[in-house]
Amino acid sequence: MTARRLLALLGALLAASPAAAYVRSKSGKGVPLSWPLPVVPYHVSSATPVHPSPSCEPAGASDPALDAVRAGFDAWRAGCASLSLVYAGRVDEIRVGLQGMEENLVVFRNGWCSEDPAAIDHPCFRDVDLDCGGIFGCFEDAAPGDRNIVALTTVIHDPDTGRIYDADIEVNGWDGQGAGDPITPPSPGIPRQHGWWFTCGDPAGLPACATYGERDCAFIDLQNTMTHEAGHFLGLAHPCEGARCTVQPELRPYTMYPSTGPGETEKRTLHADDVAGLCAIYPAEGGGCGCGAGSGPGTLALLAAGLGLGLVVRRRRVGPVDDRSP
Repeated sequence: MTARRLLALLGALLAASPAAAYVRSKSGKGVPLSWPLPVVPYHVSSATPVHPSPSCEPAGASDPALDAVRAGFDAWRAGCASLSLVYAGRVDEIRVGLQGMEENLVVFRNGWCSEDPAAIDHPCFRDVDLDCGGIFGCFEDAAPGDRNIVALTTVIHDPDTGRIYDADIEVNGWDGQGAGDPITPPSPGIPRQHGWWFTCGDPAGLPACATYGERDCAFIDLQNTMTHEAGHFLGLAHPCEGARCTVQPELRPYTMYPSTGPGETEKRTLHADDVAGLCAIYPAEGGGCGCGAGSGPGTLALLAAGLGLGLVVRRRRVGPVDDRSP
């Protein structure tokens, strides 16, 4: 478990709106977040398998998983916006947040840290200042709801100005074990044994995957997920949270809607509201960077936003260290 998980509790930062409109991520001081420059590079980790699902495996010169990641970022290009998110290649790195600040990173985690014997035996499992995910490549699941998180974006920012310094995306993927085991349903109290099963390509006409390792089926669409997380990366929040989402079904078509399901690809394409949010933060002409007020840099803060499966999706929450046990 890491300090960034605990700091996310303090970051708290979504300004939920009852109206059907985009919502910007904000610092704990209520300042909207944004990048200060119009061109922001991102890298994809080469230190762990990008993803072991058959439809996402590289084949010759083709790399469907990388293509899905890049397509997710590229979806946020709009003529009315000055921001460009640029793929900058692979890096041999799995650390994120404050421990991996030199690049904006997309990294695929492999299964749960609580089921990784090496992680359990390591001091990182109980020390909040150590990151098991950055050491073992697993996804930290300290709180019961963490297994409902499909992907997690961590944004390092200045709480006084809203300036973003770094953003990293963790994709909560399969651990490569238990091929043939059933993919358990997203029901409370029923954990997935081996992480989330991501698929690439066009899911149209394909049945929903029933087991890990299954071919010719669709489950959590990687491009769909990455497009949503790229929205958090650039400074957008969910348009609703929790019970509010259930009474605002008109928000479901939005890319930034906080839940997904097997075979969904709707988030691949931006809703007009998502585009409006992008262009309001990064207007093509004038308007500055949208960083908010503030005369100088303050203490770095962390914002964590996650996309999860089901009707109710929560932001990453971590309980006291003592509540975590093997």
